[in-house]
Amino acid sequence: MINLSSDNWTGCHSAISDALSRHSAGADAAYGDSELDKKVERRFCEIFETEVAVFLVGTGTAANALSMAYVNRAGGIIFAHRHAHLIKDECGAPEYFTGGARLVGVSGAEGRIEPEALEEAIQRYPPNPVSVHAGRPMAVSITQSTESGTLYSLAQIRRIANIAHSHGIPLHMDGARFANAPCARAIQRAMRPSRAAVIAD
Repeated sequence: MINLSSDNWTGCHSAISDALSRHSAGADAAYGDSELDKKVERRFCEIFETEVAVFLVGTGTAANALSMAYVNRAGGIIFAHRHAHLIKDECGAPEYFTGGARLVGVSGAEGRIEPEALEEAIQRYPPNPVSVHAGRPMAVSITQSTESGTLYSLAQIRRIANIAHSHGIPLHMDGARFANAPCARAIQRAMRPSRAAVIAD
C-alpha cells in the first residue's frame, strides 16, 4: 500500500536505518563537532555549491521555528502563504520561538505567494518610527514544494526575493520537500539546488 501522508508517518528507508546503526556505535564530539557533522556540512556545501552552515534538528517545525527566531526582532512580522506550514501546521511554534512574531498570511493561487499581494502586505507596515506600534517586517517564507504540491519556478522565487530584499528582509525557504523540486519534470534542468540557494537567504 502506498501512503502519501507525511514522511514521519512511516518507518525510514533501510539505507537510513543502516546508516544510523553504523554511526551510533562508539563515541565522538558533541554539539555539531563530530566527524559525521562535518561530513554532512561538507556534503551540503557540495550540493549547494557554496559555503553553508548546517544545524541538524529533529523536525521540520523545529527548523522553521528556529530559522524564524534567528531573523526576528521585537515586533517582527513574518509573511508566508496563507496555507503555509508555518501558519497552518506548526501549532504556534514559530510564534513561541520568535518571542511573539506575528505571522501574516499572503494570498496566491495553488499555494504560491502572489508577488503583488506580498508587496501590498508588506506596505501595510510602514518603516520606522511608526513600526514601533504597527510591527516591522522581518522575513518572507516560502515552501518549496508548496503545500498544494506545486512548485515555484526560479523566476518566481527571484521575484519574491527581490520584493523581500527591496524592503531589507530575508527570504526563508521551507525546504521540507525541496529535494522533490529539482526532480520535478517542470523545472528539472533549471532548479539546481545551488541556483535556488543563491536566491533564498
